Amino acid sequence: MIFSKRTWFIVSTVTWLGIGVMLLMKGLRLVVGAAELATGSTPLLKTFLTFAGTRHQGALLIICLGLFIGFIKGRTILAKTVNRIADRINLHPGGLTLNQAYDRKYWIILGLMMGLGVLFRLLPIPKDIHGAIDVAIGSALINGAMLYFRHVLNPQKA
Repeated sequence: MIFSKRTWFIVSTVTWLGIGVMLLMKGLRLVVGAAELATGSTPLLKTFLTFAGTRHQGALLIICLGLFIGFIKGRTILAKTVNRIADRINLHPGGLTLNQAYDRKYWIILGLMMGLGVLFRLLPIPKDIHGAIDVAIGSALINGAMLYFRHVLNPQKA
């Protein structure tokens, strides 16, 4: 099917935003859940307890660190991906198909990210670390979605 450039930017925005929010919420639940547990393996939380007085304050520090790392990742690494895809979409005259909008490199990165997500679920990673990673990735994807959204508002000047 052929869609307009604006539609592809909206699809990218909604996809990245939806996955980012889902991962952010999952990560927040994992970090807060690790703080609620009185026992269990929480190496990251135990490290942050030296800076914080309680487990909940340690969890808050982990969440803040994850948000910060996600912001930096979104503004540096994912911004390059967004700009590359945006340039690809903008260079096509008229409408585009799915294969014209996203190149092979994009699909490989997407597959690797999904594979890492499955791997994280299968490996015995402590909940606090898993949660921090999900918060960082979710935050980065939300930031990337906002970069796509700029192209929805003004595709030529973003």
